[in-house]
Amino acid sequence: MEDTLILIGLLILILWQVSMGKSDQRLRIIENKIDTLLENNGIVFDEKLHVSKEVLTAVKLGKKLTAIRLYRNETGAGLKEAHKIINKLAENT
Repeated sequence: MEDTLILIGLLILILWQVSMGKSDQRLRIIENKIDTLLENNGIVFDEKLHVSKEVLTAVKLGKKLTAIRLYRNETGAGLKEAHKIINKLAENT
């Protein structure tokens, strides 16, 4: 009985490991596709805050309202969150 439980546990562990490997592989494929789409469309993201080049440009030009609007359109963030991120970016530029 105990050997059977150990065998079942090992089988479950092996199946889980195979499943995770497939998930990791699919995730890498999706990341590569997204990177290709971004590159082909000239979109560059800030590695720290993940904002687009357009948002960064608007911040650098002092157009905070435009930057907030762009950020909200790109991310679906609320006004308060977008305002906080844009202010943080403005402080760092």
